[in-house]
Amino acid sequence: MLKLVNSYGLSQDLMPQSNLQAGYLDRRGNIQFPQGNLGLAKLLGLRGTLDLTWFTIRYLAMSKRFSFFDTEKDIPEYDNVSAADAFSWAGSNFKDFVLRPAAHGMANTTAEHTNLYHTLNLIKMFGTSKVMTLRTGNVTLAERMAKRVNVQYETAVSKILTNRGKVEGVLLENGTTLSAKHVIVACSIDRAAELVPDGMQTAKEFLSSFPNAPFSLVYFFLDRPLQTEAFVYMGHAYRDTVFNMALNHTVKTPHLVPSGKGIISAWPCYPDAARLAQQSESDLIIQALRDVEAFFPGISQWVDEARVQRHTWGVGRFAPGQHAKILAFKKEAESFDGISFAGNDYDGVHMESGVRGGLRAAERALKGNK
Repeated sequence: MLKLVNSYGLSQDLMPQSNLQAGYLDRRGNIQFPQGNLGLAKLLGLRGTLDLTWFTIRYLAMSKRFSFFDTEKDIPEYDNVSAADAFSWAGSNFKDFVLRPAAHGMANTTAEHTNLYHTLNLIKMFGTSKVMTLRTGNVTLAERMAKRVNVQYETAVSKILTNRGKVEGVLLENGTTLSAKHVIVACSIDRAAELVPDGMQTAKEFLSSFPNAPFSLVYFFLDRPLQTEAFVYMGHAYRDTVFNMALNHTVKTPHLVPSGKGIISAWPCYPDAARLAQQSESDLIIQALRDVEAFFPGISQWVDEARVQRHTWGVGRFAPGQHAKILAFKKEAESFDGISFAGNDYDGVHMESGVRGGLRAAERALKGNK
């Protein structure tokens, strides 16, 4: 990813996230801001600290090695168990202050609906990586790329065209045909399932059944600055509610909020997020505002505008057994002539994974067209 950013002359515009502080609702609903290891130990208590120590030794220091950004190794003992079952030995403080917030914030699901493999991947990556954004927004990279390649907006593909098993191009929804010797399918997996030819039945079944976590995010634009101590807030130790996580974007990425006024987003997670797709925007806003009030007391009086952002697909969800299915799909896809697949959900939910997958697909296409 950094090489791609550099190739478009944007390295000097990378802005590391400066505020890494998290806020937690404690058992009584009071907001706590644990500082460093000592603060975290105080929040977790003796049992929780011992659980965290054992987790660090067993699952971080002594775990099996695997790539953060490529699904390339089959580890059944990590893949075939949910994060909730894997940590059933832990006490409530470890689960409510560590496991559940991690699953919500990084996998966008509950610990019951993601596997141990993906959970460890996310936690390890979080502990060893830096979060950065571009000074003028990440969209700048896409805009720079669009100046070099032929990008056509609002030209959705209807299906991939084949003749006796050989790829000949794509049919657009407007009826236009584009000829091509090789097609790279780089879209959400649910859409990919609709595009692949019927002859690729096994691949079609895999793509059609790939689990996901949809998004229904609610953004609150405030009429005043809201300089909070933390950029992210979690409420799992205090309550079970739909929007149990919130971000203060003005604190997280101040360079993207020139007005300095508060921008708060409320985040649900799967399975609640799947049910929200059927609710109206007004109902979502009411629920989200009620939930984030615990993080930002008084916020309901400061909202200038509220918007709902829905993502039907959201991100791929790595349910137990999903890594083995991905590996089987990748192996089969190597035999496909004239078609490749790219996207972060085959290898994680990170931009880095998507860029690497795109590079592999491009190299395969060039090799096949020689």
